[in-house]
Amino acid sequence: MTLLDRKATELRDVVEDILHQFQIVDAAVADGPHVDLSCKELRVVEHLGDHCPRMMRELAEFLLLAVNSVTSTVDNLERKGIVRRLRSDADRRVIRVELTDAGSAAYQAAVKEKLQLLRSMLNALTEDEQEIFMVLFRKIARAGRSQAQKMASSA
Repeated sequence: MTLLDRKATELRDVVEDILHQFQIVDAAVADGPHVDLSCKELRVVEHLGDHCPRMMRELAEFLLLAVNSVTSTVDNLERKGIVRRLRSDADRRVIRVELTDAGSAAYQAAVKEKLQLLRSMLNALTEDEQEIFMVLFRKIARAGRSQAQKMASSA
């Protein structure tokens, strides 16, 4: 195993650990006092909170699912009063999904919890280390995004 392979394996472990921490926060937020959501529903709420409104096709692309799979998730969120569907006046086939007031509240609660986790992670570093970390993390994210796009286009 090369040195780069060992470092890649260690990075995988660190990323898995960080993702697990976010999953714990997601589970706590999804089943919080404000709303009872599945983790997939919470992902939709967060995506809509960041990029509202969205067409069903765009939600499916974000979740890497077929549109019919997203339809049942949106149906559940609509029943819970978290989202609403809006039909386009120009093209009735186009359906956009947006957060309701309750959905916006759930989104704000989720963001608050995640930012608290991120603040605690960054707080382990000095201000200079935080700046260096962010520069390096952005660089790693760009490289990963480029590789993922290559993999997706060849699939």
